[in-house]
Amino acid sequence: MATFPDYAGIVQDGYSEQADYGVLRTEMDGGVAKQRPRRSLPIVTRSVTIKVDSLARRLDFQAWLRDEVNGGTGWFDFRDLDGEVKQARFVSGQITWSSPGQVWLGQAQIETVG
Repeated sequence: MATFPDYAGIVQDGYSEQADYGVLRTEMDGGVAKQRPRRSLPIVTRSVTIKVDSLARRLDFQAWLRDEVNGGTGWFDFRDLDGEVKQARFVSGQITWSSPGQVWLGQAQIETVG
């Protein structure tokens, strides 16, 4: 199993997450609609900013993404903000990079189960 690189960090500013239990909703002829979850564990999507300290590290990250996690489609171990290690993958395998100087910031979404 690949592991999120230790030279890359997750910036807490702008971090967000959304849990989806796949709720099924059925409207009733009268009264309140019925709801039930499809899954016992949610699929949690996190919007993250990845930070690396140089162009060389950004290129290393791109190589890791390409080679270790199959272009972003494969699973990798990720330490969440609570310190727990979870299996994650990139949503659609996409990262958008920008550089406000020497540091590079990548906008991405990652998902975990639970």
